[in-house]
Amino acid sequence: MANTFKVFTIADVAVDSGTYSTIYTCAGSTTGIVIGLNICNKTDTDRDVTVKLTSNTGSRTGANDTANEDVILVNEVIIPANTTLEVLSGQKIVIETTDVITIGAEAGSALDATLSMMEIT
Repeated sequence: MANTFKVFTIADVAVDSGTYSTIYTCAGSTTGIVIGLNICNKTDTDRDVTVKLTSNTGSRTGANDTANEDVILVNEVIIPANTTLEVLSGQKIVIETTDVITIGAEAGSALDATLSMMEIT
């Protein structure tokens, strides 16, 4: 099993009006570990951000074979003007095959996002 550190970026995160920007989709035969997510507010106005994990992983071995559900990891957290916030620092979130992390911003062209991952293949 190989461990590979990777970075994924989005400039100008999409407005969270139902369409979010996809920052990471876990590939087949891969497990991802979220190391950190930095979000930069490039404007002179406070902006909020929402981060979601879409997961339908199921059919595990053993007693825990219930399918996962989609969850919100960060809900409308305000990022002050002209600052960067690390929103998933210190937490290790396991991402399984086909799981997707998406981000939505309060306003277009306001936020950039940088996701650090370790992939296990």
